[in-house]
Amino acid sequence: MYICVCNAISERQVQDAIAQGAADLGDLQAHLGVATCCGCCAETATEYLPGGRYAAEVGAAAGGLTGEVEVTVLSRTAVRRVA
Repeated sequence: MYICVCNAISERQVQDAIAQGAADLGDLQAHLGVATCCGCCAETATEYLPGGRYAAEVGAAAGGLTGEVEVTVLSRTAVRRVA
């Protein structure tokens, strides 16, 4: 499912960004570009952050990840260790 239609950002991308440490809407905007065009997706995106309605889904999506994970964000590639 798309969270941000303007920038074609999926639910999975938002979940992955949060699992990698995005803690607020500003982090999601910086990492993914979510809510940087029309802003209609801002409320939905924040529901995936800790304390939000869909926060449990983020934890489930990240469950079982260990080792190195390669994440491509706004044309940048970063390799981060996931504990």
